[in-house]
Amino acid sequence: MEAIVPPPLRLDLKIRELVQRGKTTYVIKEPDKQEYYHFDQAQYQMLILFDNKKTLEQLVETFNQQSQQYEFDLEALQDIYDSCKDLHLLKRSRQEETAALLERNREERRKKILQAKGSLLFLRFHLVDPNAFFDRIIDRIRFLWTPTAVRWQISLVAVAFVLVLFQGERFLQDFNRIYLSNQGNLGGLLAIWFIALGAIALHECGHGLTCKHFGGDVHDMGFLFLAFQPCLYCNVNDAWLFEHKRHKIYVALAGVWVELLLAALAALLWLLIDISNPLGFVAFVLMTISTASSLFINLNPLLKFDGYYILTDMLEMENLRQNSTAWFSWSIKRHILRLDTEPPLSPSPREKRIYLIYGGLVALYMTIILSAIGIIGYGLVSREFGFFANLGFIYLFYLLMKKLTGSWGETLVHWHKTFFWSSSKRQKRTLGGLLLILLVLIFWQPQMRIRSHGIIESTRVTLYAPQNAFVTYVGYDQQRQLATMPTPLLLSLSSPELNLTREAYLAEQAALRLQQTIALSEKEQAKNRQLLIQLALIQDKLAQVDHQLRQLDIYPPPGHWQVEGMPPQALQGRFFEQNGEILTLVDATERYIDVIVDQRDVYLLQTGNVGRIKLTGSPAEIYQGKITTISPVATLEDVEQSFKVRMQLLPTENVHPAPLGLSGDALIFGEHQPLWRHIFHEIRKILRADLWL
Repeated sequence: MEAIVPPPLRLDLKIRELVQRGKTTYVIKEPDKQEYYHFDQAQYQMLILFDNKKTLEQLVETFNQQSQQYEFDLEALQDIYDSCKDLHLLKRSRQEETAALLERNREERRKKILQAKGSLLFLRFHLVDPNAFFDRIIDRIRFLWTPTAVRWQISLVAVAFVLVLFQGERFLQDFNRIYLSNQGNLGGLLAIWFIALGAIALHECGHGLTCKHFGGDVHDMGFLFLAFQPCLYCNVNDAWLFEHKRHKIYVALAGVWVELLLAALAALLWLLIDISNPLGFVAFVLMTISTASSLFINLNPLLKFDGYYILTDMLEMENLRQNSTAWFSWSIKRHILRLDTEPPLSPSPREKRIYLIYGGLVALYMTIILSAIGIIGYGLVSREFGFFANLGFIYLFYLLMKKLTGSWGETLVHWHKTFFWSSSKRQKRTLGGLLLILLVLIFWQPQMRIRSHGIIESTRVTLYAPQNAFVTYVGYDQQRQLATMPTPLLLSLSSPELNLTREAYLAEQAALRLQQTIALSEKEQAKNRQLLIQLALIQDKLAQVDHQLRQLDIYPPPGHWQVEGMPPQALQGRFFEQNGEILTLVDATERYIDVIVDQRDVYLLQTGNVGRIKLTGSPAEIYQGKITTISPVATLEDVEQSFKVRMQLLPTENVHPAPLGLSGDALIFGEHQPLWRHIFHEIRKILRADLWL
């Protein structure tokens, strides 16, 4: 077998020595593909021995003789040589240079036709190489990074923030007009989206120009789809070559700082121009979006945005998220699940603490975010599409969780087999536990419980004016309590029109009787019969008027009532038109609560079921209730979607009637059902199996 003689490193490689927490590493930049590789001190010392003369065996011997701290063997050197050869870090022959040039040209052509890189949730498209443009303008704007300019920028952001605080009410009104009341306006939403893309573009230019200011190159700028959301990006990986940690932090912070400066300038413009003006609209959107994206997204260290890279540079820990999640995952497997697994890393005590804290925070944060996405997304799909769409959403969410959790599914299966089935004793315990659970599911029959919300009401009777009339008597006191003595009369009204009509009918009746007397004395029988008919008609009209006058005396219906209306002195003498509302009577003892129950729960209820009601205003008192009626209140495509359930509050000793108008939570008890029916009911509700057909 021919001995391998490694060639030296390429002359066009960029190499930087980095010292982090006393540990020396070397970053090598491969210029053709713009990729970066880390080597520790021992590996780099071996690489500089490559001279196209010594074989691998001779290199191992030479290194071990020269180095007092490290030692290499032939297998380790073979791995390093193979890696450097695959990564094209070693000096190439003329044929290899030609092949590399062809490959570089093909890569540039692929970039020009927007070939995507990445995964389905992270697609990246190269658009332009901004390095030459940044070289042309960087010297003209280099003053922006001077301490004096930075102090002025900080002052601008602080002043704008204070001024916006003093315009808090106007800010809330404009925020509601643009973001909350404008949801159905497609043109407005597109305008907001394009403004956001413009802010992101300037954000990325901030990263690139800051990297250029500190000596880096920026050869890649484009857009990406992050979870199907279009964004822009600027590749500033050259910051890895910076020797000073603060320069790396400045590059990571530059995008956020540019957005805050944009927000400050936009805020000053918004203070001068109303959002009804297009310029004011753009200023307000730019101010709010830039501030929100900077503070709540880009500076969030739990997401792999600017805040994450700032944190990793401050801690001087590479691959913080990947290593933290791996170590946190291993810690759970080892210390909670008691699985015998090899640790993925060999961290120091400091790194262990950081990995556990950061990994735990990432796990908690992602759990909250994914739960919110799952609940909101599932609710939308369930409300709009039904059963089969729910199954599809659950399957897609399962695929997403499987991708994010990696091998945890297999780990849980392995833990289950190890913990429950690894020995005959464990198998007996597991089977006994399963049998006990099965018996509980079948024979334990708790009551079905339905929860809902409603408002305390009572029977109401509204009284209307029977005629155009004035109120002459009011039969209730200042406490709106009805008077029982000396008369149960509630209201007495007087109608001048009816009184005048009655007087006119009486006068006409007297005149007809006088004519009748004259006709009888003159024995005019025909005229007498005609007068008798007219007198009968007048008598009927008088009876009708008297009936209307009696209706002006209003008595309360049977029962205990309380008045809901104006004070008695305000009602006295007031005029009401016919059918005008005078006041409302409320039953003083009866109370009920109307709650809305979904169709998925209503089949569990029937009239006569009891329940408990706890009011918001008096949580210490629990009221008992009984279902009296169940009626549909909403339908969709001829399918009843929700029902109104009326619960009559039962009288209880030493408990005052529930105050009217208070909201309360109702817990309704259904029939006793086996526990498996309870579980099946909840699953049926979640999957919307009621919409299967």
